[in-house]
Amino acid sequence: MRLMVISDTHGHVKAAVRAWREYGPWDQVVHLGDSLGDAVALAADIRNDVLAIRGNNECPAAGSGDEIFFAADGVHFYATHGHLFDLNAWGGDFEARLHLLSERGRSGGAEVALFGHTHQPMVRVVDGVMLVNPGAMG
Repeated sequence: MRLMVISDTHGHVKAAVRAWREYGPWDQVVHLGDSLGDAVALAADIRNDVLAIRGNNECPAAGSGDEIFFAADGVHFYATHGHLFDLNAWGGDFEARLHLLSERGRSGGAEVALFGHTHQPMVRVVDGVMLVNPGAMG
């Protein structure tokens, strides 16, 4: 299964559609928040479901949750925007917060934790959980 993981599109849905077309095919799209409206527009354009997580710039009534656990091809994932863990490099002890993110993923059986919020791409293993941040699209 091929996952397209995006985050922080901030109104740049055309970039997401372009990535879908140029680098696909994709079996599933995961949008890690900021902006849910882009996730809805992307789903309509590509005619495919998009798993969408609410970010810190989304209304709580937007209809999406702050986190989700899911599996794809036998791999267990945890997806969140990242603001729940205050994941900002300038916000204090970033390393400790990465451990909290890893712990939350592991608590639900995840091998991979997907997050956004920082706008900085990252792939790193912390406490046995692979942490993946795709960076910002917009």
